[in-house]
Amino acid sequence: MAKSKEDKNNNETKSPAKKENEYIGIDFGTSKVAICTSDGKKILEQSIVGYPKDVIARNLLKADVLYGTKALKHRNSLNIKRPVEDGVLVNSKESIEAARGLLEHCLKSIKLQDDDIIYTIVGVPAEASILNKKMLTGMAKEFFTGVMVVSEPFCVAYGVEELEHAIFVDIGAGTIDLCRVHGTLPQPEDQISIPRGGDFIDYEIIKLITEQYTDASITKELVKKWKESFGFVGTSSNDCVVEIQVGASTLQLPIAEEIKQACESLVPEIVVGISKLISTYDPEFRDELRKNIRICGGGSRIANIDTFIEEALEQIGGGKVSIVNDPIYGGANGALKLAENMPIEFWDQIR
Repeated sequence: MAKSKEDKNNNETKSPAKKENEYIGIDFGTSKVAICTSDGKKILEQSIVGYPKDVIARNLLKADVLYGTKALKHRNSLNIKRPVEDGVLVNSKESIEAARGLLEHCLKSIKLQDDDIIYTIVGVPAEASILNKKMLTGMAKEFFTGVMVVSEPFCVAYGVEELEHAIFVDIGAGTIDLCRVHGTLPQPEDQISIPRGGDFIDYEIIKLITEQYTDASITKELVKKWKESFGFVGTSSNDCVVEIQVGASTLQLPIAEEIKQACESLVPEIVVGISKLISTYDPEFRDELRKNIRICGGGSRIANIDTFIEEALEQIGGGKVSIVNDPIYGGANGALKLAENMPIEFWDQIR
């Protein structure tokens, strides 16, 4: 049956279906950018940007800028920029532009549309400054309807639903962030940020090896791979034998002791931070806090890190330490869950 003129007019004037809100959680770290979306996508990229060194490099690479893994692969032809240092966005025009480009690169696979309604929460170091938070939100807001920054370890806590009487220790590449969780958004007194992390371990390994072999040729990227393969504290049955160029010779050398010393160098400050958060907590709940210390972030993959910290805590009254699953996407996933659970009127206030 043919449609009447009235039916046709009604169909033509019918409003399009209202778009559903979308949510994204982002961990914009010193080493990696991790993103989780409300429709199940996960994105992981190296947090580096590369610019061709000269016209030869530009013609070879056929690009004015490369991001992430591709920049790392071609780093010998590039001037490498790391827009995030020590966990925070570097305060310079060049770094902000590099970070904006890196974020845009990461978001391409999500296929965002100009009229999409997208809210995002970005994890930041526990004691990130107000200035740095403003820089980060300013850089990101052109991509999203609403942007909020939240302490990275709190994002992890929210993601695993451990929101009462717990301490989260996020061992990242640039910082180690401690957050005391007690059922609300953390206050300044609940957080401690230590300005060292995985990058510090890398440089310590390089220093310890080159003290013995002054002609050793070692790069940070090479050491990072060794750390990720062999990193441990305490004891290990692995000699951690690697191939090192020393002068004109290529040697097979055991570096277990160097890796052990470098990884263990982070623990004393972690223990001091945990002790401070326990000692300033409500006395009635301190025992519960001691029994729920959670290690997260890339550094949680260091072998024995939980038992080693637990043994160190015996000197200050003890504690129970465990490792959170998913060191890669834990922060981004928690940020996503937090964004999804924020009431819409909250987002309206910060748009």
